[in-house]
Amino acid sequence: MPLETLENVKLSLAIATDDDTDDGLLTQLQKAADGYIETRCGRSFRGGSFTEFHPGGGSLVFLKNWPIATIALLRVDESGEYGDDTELDASQYRVHAERGVIECLDYSFVPRLPGYDPGPNAFPRAVKVTYTTATDAVPEPIARASVELIGHWYRQAKTYAATSQRNVIQDGGTIYPWGQSVGFKIPEAVRAMLEPFRVPAM
Repeated sequence: MPLETLENVKLSLAIATDDDTDDGLLTQLQKAADGYIETRCGRSFRGGSFTEFHPGGGSLVFLKNWPIATIALLRVDESGEYGDDTELDASQYRVHAERGVIECLDYSFVPRLPGYDPGPNAFPRAVKVTYTTATDAVPEPIARASVELIGHWYRQAKTYAATSQRNVIQDGGTIYPWGQSVGFKIPEAVRAMLEPFRVPAM
């Protein structure tokens, strides 16, 4: 499922929805734009089921995708077996769904020995979480960023097609607003829209 429908992309680019001339190009650009956005933000906006592994030395787990719809499984096992007996009871943790954080109500997910504090990143992959996010909840700024990026690349493609792929600023009486040396930069407006949705560096 794309971040925005092809129909809405065409409406935003002032392309008649019944004109399918460039549908192949737009669909290709749509996939590229959505991939860029999710890579840039470090998370998926299209929803679904995810399984992640996190360190067990601290009391907080920061999931890559949010808001959380359900926690299907949360197991803590230093050995990496994750058997049924390693399932954490729901009374032992709190879910901050809107931010994608799971908080252990004890001192840490993996119990610490008295006087031994290995740090929050200790016991890597000790926590296994399977969870879901909604499949129909793409934030409006993300959908808009996808459209803006598709439009940016679409205009470049049409410009290069019109100049037979020549790197020119002016062709006869037509002046083009970019050359290949600057035309491929991601617009700052797109970066600004994505910034609030990026996964924080840990």
